[in-house]
This record gives sequence, C-alpha cells and structure tokens, in this order.
Amino acid sequence: MPLPKFSTLSRLLTLIAPLALLLTLVLITTFTRNVSDSATPVGWYHVHWNAPVKKGDLVLLRMPIKQVWARAGDHVSFTPKGIYVQGHLVPNSKPQPGITQVCPYGNYTVPNGMFLGLGTNDPDSWDSRYLCFMPEGLIAGTVTSLWTNH
Repeated sequence: MPLPKFSTLSRLLTLIAPLALLLTLVLITTFTRNVSDSATPVGWYHVHWNAPVKKGDLVLLRMPIKQVWARAGDHVSFTPKGIYVQGHLVPNSKPQPGITQVCPYGNYTVPNGMFLGLGTNDPDSWDSRYLCFMPEGLIAGTVTSLWTNH
C-alpha cells in the first residue's frame, strides 16, 4: 500500500513549527512585561541576563522592575521628605504615611552586596523606601524598554 502524500500545508507546518518554538523560547527568556507602573511605565522590556549593574539601571528583580539608585558604599539618607543619595533627593521617594519602614530616618552607607531599589514612577511603589536595602541576589538582570505606555 503506498504511503499518503503530505500536503504542502503539512510540509510547511513541519518547517515552521520548530522555528516558532525557537522564537517563543527567545521571546520568553529575553523579554519581560512590566504590569506595574510604580517603577517604570507599563510595557515590554528587553532583559540583559548577567549584565553588570550600575546606578540608574532598571533591573528585573524576582519581583517587579525597580531602578537602582545606590550601590555598595553610597551614602543614603532616609527622611520624611524622601530618600537622598549622595546628597540629592530621589524624585517621588517620599514614604507614604502609616506604612512601617525597616530603616528608621537617618544616614546610612549601602552595605556590600546590597542596593537601593526604588520605583520612582509612582509614589506608592513597594520598594527600598519601606524595605531598606535589598540583596543584589534579587536582581535577575538589567532591562531596557522596548515599548511603554508613557
């Protein structure tokens, strides 16, 4: 008995399916969607895995995206007006009243292996203004915006 012939569509799907799977894997492991506008606008971001982190970088944490404002050795002041890094007030860093803060108001030096991560796009961000310094182990990679709603 002769074998059935594959249609052109079947052959095309056989070629396209592995490429679609590869493209899906690349998209899932290379891009992330930010759904909270507290740190940065809602949108799609490219993830740079294992990239060196510096102040000002947006980073993908094992939580929503935050911006790195201070690294080990930087001087940080927690005040009722907001957080100062190296003497400069971080925009939208004023803590909301009634929320417990880990770091009391005062001056600190960021310890080794820690960073100050803030979501300054929205003053309601759950971040270092309440949690104090965060371990660098929370950083999964840096991100750059591809598309945002702002």
